[in-house]
Parts: sequence; structure tokens; C-alpha cells
Amino acid sequence: MAFNTALGVILLALLSPFIYERAQTLSLFFSNAPHRLVKVNTFASHEVRFADRIRSCEDVLLVESKGIAIAACDPGRERYNTVMGMYLPEPVENGKLYIFDYTTTGASGDEALKQLDFVDFKFESDFHTLGMAYDEATSTLFVANHRHDHPAVEMFLLDLEGNTATHLRSIQHPLIHGPNSIALINDHELYVTNDHFFVRKNHSILHQLETYLGAPGGNVVHVDFSPIIKDPAAPVQASVVARVAFANGIELLNETTAVIASSGKATVHFFSITTPENNDTPSSPVPKFTQISKIRVPFAPDNLAVSKDGALIIAGHPHFPSLGAFTKTRHICNSPEELAKADEGMQETCRTLLAPSWAAKWTEAGGLETLYADVEYPSSATAARDSDRKMGVISGLYAKGILVWKE
Repeated sequence: MAFNTALGVILLALLSPFIYERAQTLSLFFSNAPHRLVKVNTFASHEVRFADRIRSCEDVLLVESKGIAIAACDPGRERYNTVMGMYLPEPVENGKLYIFDYTTTGASGDEALKQLDFVDFKFESDFHTLGMAYDEATSTLFVANHRHDHPAVEMFLLDLEGNTATHLRSIQHPLIHGPNSIALINDHELYVTNDHFFVRKNHSILHQLETYLGAPGGNVVHVDFSPIIKDPAAPVQASVVARVAFANGIELLNETTAVIASSGKATVHFFSITTPENNDTPSSPVPKFTQISKIRVPFAPDNLAVSKDGALIIAGHPHFPSLGAFTKTRHICNSPEELAKADEGMQETCRTLLAPSWAAKWTEAGGLETLYADVEYPSSATAARDSDRKMGVISGLYAKGILVWKE
């Protein structure tokens, strides 16, 4: 009897940190329900723009030197979403890329928002976008694409004057099995996150267990694609450098610090990066990641952005159950034909269902500051801020348009 009691005490002690951490995360399912969410809005003004032209923009990035935003929007996500487990029959729309000139205040919608025309992109009809990264020096855009054949990171050469995106190559590797977010190191290396170890399409139950148990199955992969620049048939070099539960957004604060969002644990992790030339194993060409700290946020962080003044901008989902319900209904709610055929219960759901948004700013000096928490604009996936112009943009995973704010 004493042995069993002692064993129980030991097991409880071992499990206590896990139980406490999961309880904190799962408590958000209660406290952040749409009708309980404590709303915050620190903006001087804001408006939702282009709701009649674009929707389901998972990522948006700002090119502050030019005063433009690049948005990746995929209305096909309503029927095909590999992360959330939507695999509905065709037709599935393809994703598109847009340029938004946010400096021209008096411009009409057609003038301010331009769709990029693809050139030499044979996968245009199977383009399903997630995270992006942009190399301004070479005008090269990298986009995570969940193609049906095998996920890839697509490389495009952008002509911002001619509004074209010329496809250069696809970066593929077995380790890039669920690319989510991208951070560019230089013109031939990048980091890419895989949100899960188990791909939902192949292992649905294990995928969901990985999510709700907070298992560190997601990872960060270092990718060196220089071989395929010289020889398209050469293999890409890739190695796992970090593991994080539901690894989502990734950004580089500087050359030696990476930040990774864990949607599964409602935390943002900071890693120091030791480059190969400074590594304690010089024979390894792969950077070494060492976690140095983490911060807890009151929502499931999705994408990250770093503004010019060094602030980390974090957007995400306060209430995963609402986001899940929102995900499952958009193919009906956003289709006039499907909505007309739906019963009264579904039509009421389309009118009333909410998926809260949350955007925050973090600095080492000021800590975490909520910028926006509300239900007006749904399913925030990315927030990006132009610190010089005192404005920013929020894009929504399943939202119509983008929210543009002024500080």
C-alpha cells in the first residue's frame, strides 16, 4: 500500500508540470470564447479593406522601404486545408498573390491593390499558400505551397512595376512535409517550420493527439537550396534544427536570435543561433539552435513579424474551437450557391458564427502589449507593422479583406 502511494506521488510530481501547462493552454477555450472575450483596440483608426476582392489571406508581409504589402490569399482553403483537415471535393480555387500600396491614401481599390500575374508557373492551378519570406535585394519571394503532389517552397522573381511573379523553382525535400512559415537567412538558405510531425491527411487521429497533448512534433528545418541553383536535378540539403509543439510562425530578430510561435502551447520561443563557423562541431554545416527563453501569450500564436524598430508583432487565434467551426462552414457561408441551398440552421450559423482575432506587440523593454482583440475581423493569422508610418495590417486565415490600422 505504501509503495503504491509513493508511486502515485512520484507520478503526480512528474506529471504536474505537464498538467499545469496543458491546463493553462486549454483554459483559453473557456476564457476566450467569443461571448467572454475581453475586447481591446489600441488603434487610432482601422478599416477592413478589399472585402469584395480578396479573402483567406494567411500571410501578409510589409516592404517598408517601398510602402507596400505582399499578401498571399487562398480562397481554396475553404475546401482544401491540410492543417485543419479540410479535404472537400473539387472545384478548389487556387491561391493568388497581391500587392497593396498602403501609402496612397486616396487611391481606389483597383489602384491600391494589384494582383500579380504568374509567369512560367506550371503549378498555378494547385497553389495553396501559407507563409512567405521576401528577399528585397533580389526581389525574390518564397511561398509555402501545400500542393497535392508534395508540399514545396516556391520561389518567384517579382516585378513590382509590371505586377508579375515569375516562377524560378520549387524547393522540395522529405523533411519539408508540412511547410508553414519561412524565415530567410540569405539568398540560398532559409528556415521553414513544419507545424506537425503527423500529417493530418495520413494520420488524422495522431495529428489531433499531437495538437491537444502539446507534443513537440513540429520542427524547424534548415534548408540550403544552393545545389539546385547550379543543377535543378541536385538534391536540396535540409536538416532539423529545433522541435516545437505545433510550430507555426518563425522570424529572425537578428542574425543570432530566432523566434518561433508554438500554436499548441500558446507560447513564443526564443532561440540563440550558433552559425557553422562558430559551432563547436565545425564539420557540421548546419546552424545550432539553443532555446534561451519563452513567453506565454493569451492566444494560439500563428505568424510573426518584426517591424523596423525591432518590435515583434504576433497574431493568432484566441479560441481554437470557434476557429474550427468557422473553418468547417466557410465553403458554404462564402458561396452564394451553397448558402442558398443550406437549411435555416446553417444560414443562421453563417450570420452569427464568430472566430476571434488577437494581435500583440512584444519588445524586450516593454514586454507583451495587446494591440487588438475582437470579433469584428475574424481569424487573424498575421499582423505586420510599419513603425515609421505608424500603421499596420492584419490578415485573416478565413477573413474577407484585410484590416488596415493607424496608430
